[in-house]
Amino acid sequence: MTVAVVVPMDGEFAPYRALYPDLRRTAAAPAGPWEVYETRTAAGRPLLFILSDVGPVNAAAATERLLACFAPAAVLHGGSAGAHQLELLPGDVVVGEHYVIITSRAVRAARAARGLHATLLRYRRHGERIHHHDGLPADGRLLALAVTAGQAALAGLGPWEAPGWPAAVPPRPGHVTTGIIGSADAWTVEPQELAELHEDFGAACEDMESAYVAQVCALHEVPFLAVRAISDNEAVCPLTPGDVVPAIAAAGIRAARVLAAVAEAL
Repeated sequence: MTVAVVVPMDGEFAPYRALYPDLRRTAAAPAGPWEVYETRTAAGRPLLFILSDVGPVNAAAATERLLACFAPAAVLHGGSAGAHQLELLPGDVVVGEHYVIITSRAVRAARAARGLHATLLRYRRHGERIHHHDGLPADGRLLALAVTAGQAALAGLGPWEAPGWPAAVPPRPGHVTTGIIGSADAWTVEPQELAELHEDFGAACEDMESAYVAQVCALHEVPFLAVRAISDNEAVCPLTPGDVVPAIAAAGIRAARVLAAVAEAL
């Protein structure tokens, strides 16, 4: 049965080309405007990749097309992320236990003042409106596989060598942790706002896609897991404009190694 991977950016997709030399773009008509690539795992399982581009709309639309046209048995997702916890540093990997849409305190206060629902994770299924107060959970089997795969993958990659490592901290291998992944159509960089979001949502890190992909998978009742490698911790060592692309690419390698190992282990 097919496993699919939703990948946001070219730099985060590039590592899969090295991991799967026979990766090729599918000629199947259902792909439409999306770039969908196919290969097989070592055990012969069909493996699809869809390159969504950045942000909630792109990620959700790509996932919906993927599910509607290719019917994968499970969806994986991953790439880079910014840390919300001070102890998380570039090269560390967060395996998502839950996925939440994060918003500022001002936005949430405005919603509450108008009687709107607190959570932004909501959808209609079979005529019922569903809200997820505590975030969307990852699939338990995929979660367990990713923790094991992550530890093995990071052991072979060594310390972080891309930009963003704080000068005061000695180099170390990456750590694997499980936690909440928060998503928003923004990149939070102010230390105070990062601290507030962590306090309010408990998120380990932030991206722009995971919770939205999780929501589409939940709508269709398809097992889902996201893995995010930390590319930056803005409260500890902010990236310069020239640092962003290489940091995201380096994080993408780590996320790809873990997700490929999960796909191979299924």
